[in-house]
Amino acid sequence: MMQHKHEIISSDKALREKGFRVTKGRLKLLALLEHSGQPLSIQQILTLWKGTPPNVTTLYRSLTSLNLSEVVRRIDLNTGIAHFEYTPDRPHHHHIICNDCGTIEEIAGCSLRALEKEIVHSSKQFKNISTHNLEFFGHCIRCAKI
Repeated sequence: MMQHKHEIISSDKALREKGFRVTKGRLKLLALLEHSGQPLSIQQILTLWKGTPPNVTTLYRSLTSLNLSEVVRRIDLNTGIAHFEYTPDRPHHHHIICNDCGTIEEIAGCSLRALEKEIVHSSKQFKNISTHNLEFFGHCIRCAKI
């Protein structure tokens, strides 16, 4: 139970630091994303939501503004459906996704800072890179055996 309180405080702090009003709905959304263990689509969030869920438009707007403020991160899993994960206390990372079953594994850390510097150095039009997104796709062990 104490761990749950810590997570709520962490979410509360993340929202306040980014200028958001702290609401029960936002705290519930961030708790769902934090506990999921993997990025979630809006439909998955609505399915997991206990009680009366927000409407889809409200949820999408909330996730979009939280993404722009870097409280959550939008991830492209090559499905045409946006997925989101809670990110404030987590270092930048990437994912590997199974093409067949959709299993997602987080890849710890990111060693692309040197590449970012090279790209900026060789660019004729850019002064810096603020962020990047990189996801890997392949076949998990279970699907590769089929």
